[in-house]
Amino acid sequence: MLVSASEAAPSDKLLAYLAAAQSRKESSDAAGKTCSTILVVDDEETLANTTTEILNIAGFCAFVAYDGQTALDLTAKLRPDVLLTDVVMPNMNGVELAVAVRNMFPQTSILLFSGQTGTRDILGKANADGYSFELLAKPIHPLKLIEHLKKLTQG
Repeated sequence: MLVSASEAAPSDKLLAYLAAAQSRKESSDAAGKTCSTILVVDDEETLANTTTEILNIAGFCAFVAYDGQTALDLTAKLRPDVLLTDVVMPNMNGVELAVAVRNMFPQTSILLFSGQTGTRDILGKANADGYSFELLAKPIHPLKLIEHLKKLTQG
């Protein structure tokens, strides 16, 4: 099966963002500075890329994934300090991802964000199963998100 250039672009973007964030993390570590790692997950690539770039500019080491399974793979490698994930995504929703990450790395902080009205129902099931996650409403102003993440990662 042939893949067009536009279909191949997301994985190329993902690799580029991953390489840049890893480089930033290594540079920060080598300089003795702490750089909190944040994994941004959203199936809306433009939103995910923009959020990741804003967080990197703000001094975080942000990584990006466009689906739950890729996010799980990256989480296993990166052990992020924070998972910031959209709730409504195909195949694996953000709550399912959050539960899997919480089980893998209980110390990872998890923030869900969504602009969808059905989110409360998805969260209700997780709550019934004993999981509680913070939910931020989309859209969120970048400065408010940065401020929230700084509080979360600095204790």
